Amino acid sequence: MTFRFVPHLIDTALPTAYYAQTALADLDNDGSLEYIVGQQYGDIYWYKMQRADQWSRHLLGVDSPSDVGGVAIDVDGDGWVDFVAGGAWYRNSRHPDVPFTRFVFDPALTGVHDVVAADLDDDGRPEILTMSDKSDARWYKIPADPTMLWPVHTIGPAVHAGLSVGDLNGNGHLDVVRTDIWFENVDGSGTVWAQHPIGPNTPPPPDFRPYFAFDATYNVVCDMNGNGVSDIVFTDAEIPGGKIWWMENADGVGLSWVRHDVYVPDLNREPRRGAYHSLHVGDLDGDGDLDIFTCEMEAVGGEVPPRWFILENLDGVGGAWREHVILDANLGGHAAVLGDITGNGLLDIIAKPWRARKANALGGKTYVLFLENQSTF
Repeated sequence: MTFRFVPHLIDTALPTAYYAQTALADLDNDGSLEYIVGQQYGDIYWYKMQRADQWSRHLLGVDSPSDVGGVAIDVDGDGWVDFVAGGAWYRNSRHPDVPFTRFVFDPALTGVHDVVAADLDDDGRPEILTMSDKSDARWYKIPADPTMLWPVHTIGPAVHAGLSVGDLNGNGHLDVVRTDIWFENVDGSGTVWAQHPIGPNTPPPPDFRPYFAFDATYNVVCDMNGNGVSDIVFTDAEIPGGKIWWMENADGVGLSWVRHDVYVPDLNREPRRGAYHSLHVGDLDGDGDLDIFTCEMEAVGGEVPPRWFILENLDGVGGAWREHVILDANLGGHAAVLGDITGNGLLDIIAKPWRARKANALGGKTYVLFLENQSTF
């Protein structure tokens, strides 16, 4: 299997800042995807592709209240995709040169790392889930008038990162994953939650133990082995020398889990890698099973320049893997997003650093990097 991704630097002139709040969405209703990225507690931008190596940058909004999380969703139901960041949402202006209008739905919500849209109460409309270092894991009901404050419901206590959703016990209701545990949506209303353990992630190494290094993952709920039951894929998102693994839902109801390692570092044989603060699980080689994409970030770096990886699922059930390095250019990725941006039926990749390292290939510049997928299978 040969993967071919052509890298394009689409912006090297972003103001210095911490960047996250990433998404791909059709913001201008032309049938193609645009890229969204925002500064921590700052400006939010969106990019329009003219061709693979030429993009235009537009200001989406200002004064983002979000630390890291953001999600693209049609909040007001007018057929145009809006953007949610922290405790505010930005109504689509329908014009590339006019910033979106900002509305605060919870002025007290701060320190948000994860934002997810999902239908937790089975009413056919998505709600907004957030997880914050300064509060908890919670969800918001979007009211009929979304310019007002939004009703909030507590799910449970937070960790720094690792929020996702999926039906883990097969009862038709969406449950919530929080890195080391999952919250059972007991009656499908999103108001009664029961906690169940999943299993530990990797403890931070002795030489790297800031507060955010503990219990911080990226994770995706999916059916890795094709048996009709939801499993969970994980990466260690905030520590150097981390692992990639998936947890098999052994009993089908989320009460018994079996760990399967995808990548475990051998620090006696290879340099320590940077943190995997990106994760996509999907069929990346067209053979019908689930593969894994991730990349190393710059801000929590390894002992060598960061690389971007695809882990190919060789046996179709997550038992054997082959690692492919798809980019080795001394440029890292953080909160990468995947989508068919060029319209050729293949998933492209776009990312930027959280904070650029001075020794990167651009001399410490912040950038947006687009990997155009030109693979043939």
